[in-house]
Amino acid sequence: MPTETREPKPDWHAVPGALRTTIDAICGEPIVSAETVWGGFGPTASFALTTASGARFFCKGAHPGNTKEGHAAVLREVENLRTFPELRRFGADLRGLAGGDGWHLMVLEHVPRVTSVPPWTLDATERVVALVADFHRSTPTRAEAILHDRWSSDLIAKAQNWHTLLEKADVREGFLALFADGAAAARWLDDTELEQLVRLKNKSAGIGGPRGWTHMDIRSDNLILADGRVALIDWPVLSFGPQLLDIAFFVPSLEGQGGLCCADGLRLYEERAGHYFEAEDIAIAASIVAGFFAARAGQPEIAALPRLRWIQKLQLFPALDFLSDMLGVDRPPLPKPFPA
Repeated sequence: MPTETREPKPDWHAVPGALRTTIDAICGEPIVSAETVWGGFGPTASFALTTASGARFFCKGAHPGNTKEGHAAVLREVENLRTFPELRRFGADLRGLAGGDGWHLMVLEHVPRVTSVPPWTLDATERVVALVADFHRSTPTRAEAILHDRWSSDLIAKAQNWHTLLEKADVREGFLALFADGAAAARWLDDTELEQLVRLKNKSAGIGGPRGWTHMDIRSDNLILADGRVALIDWPVLSFGPQLLDIAFFVPSLEGQGGLCCADGLRLYEERAGHYFEAEDIAIAASIVAGFFAARAGQPEIAALPRLRWIQKLQLFPALDFLSDMLGVDRPPLPKPFPA
């Protein structure tokens, strides 16, 4: 992972005094140490807090320097954690909130990381996949009614996707520029028939298999492998829909970071979940996921998110290979080298 450029995060001393006093009260005693936490790909404020007695907490949220989208994501996550207290079983318990002067901070349970991923060992992969399967099975009955306007397939299939490459020449050119041989990539796109990929992803609403709540951002930076448990964190895009999409979004990052290939990662999930998906449904999901990254990874860098395009490329190329295998066509040409 490239580390020479990091997101513009504030330090603890930038937090207004009144908010720090509120956080002291939430934690039950004064904070004596606050370290900035790095790991995610956004400029969200994030701190590892230690109190006078040595108790640990995690604090994260929006700050005045955040993007509008960053503020909205934090507020959605707060809403999700408060609406579904069941999520604490899969992640970190929300202990309290502190806000004002353009800040919206959450104080959460500290979950100490014991094992880091990557590298993705088989044991770590099995633990994470078991957690995801358990999370999916535990969908509360009220989730569909509450999340009715956050249908997971709509979030990713109707936003930028394969149709964007069809409609916008600059997005198509940005995608082709990611390959060592752009002409060969163009032939692959033509041979695969871009319009076919658009038609395939447009079938998103009809994906079969279990439906329930979905995280939609499962990735190593949103996972904590602790002693005796795995915590799934960062819940702003909690949604409802085909749960195949949730795991289909995870497996390209797993393969991209040296873990199981997409097909094997999905097979492991099917074993843990006790459900085996139809090939057509997998192809639809693979098309949606690959199209999501294809429409983004080749676009200009975003100053506030300097590593975003990197992580999108890391997920794009395994997703394209998986899609090609599902469609029975040749895989695309090799990408241009980029930092591992």
